[in-house]
Amino acid sequence: MWEFDEAVEVRSGVVDGIQTPEQFLWRGRLWRVCAVEAHWVETAAWWERGVIGSGVGVAPAVAGSSAAAGSSAAVGVLDADWGPQRAVYRVEAGCGRHGRREMFDLAHDPDSGRWQLERVTDR
Repeated sequence: MWEFDEAVEVRSGVVDGIQTPEQFLWRGRLWRVCAVEAHWVETAAWWERGVIGSGVGVAPAVAGSSAAAGSSAAVGVLDADWGPQRAVYRVEAGCGRHGRREMFDLAHDPDSGRWQLERVTDR
């Protein structure tokens, strides 16, 4: 198994009321999805995201912070890469007419519409 963190272009369609990948473009090659083996939803690792806001009532602000002292701005979390949830699809896909098939894990952020290839496994 190989792990990746690469953006991919995905064309999706609705199967049984669920939007799933139909084909995707990765490293200049078009892969056609033959089967969706699994589908799950992951939540963001909130403990790994940075805290934003005024910092009033929490630990001292980091040096160089632009937050105004005594500001009433809310404190929240920031995840620049992904939204709070993402859907992951484990798909079997083939490239070319007689190309071998491989398993791919494709992640989709519904907030941004972004797709990412996470894993590839030989069949």
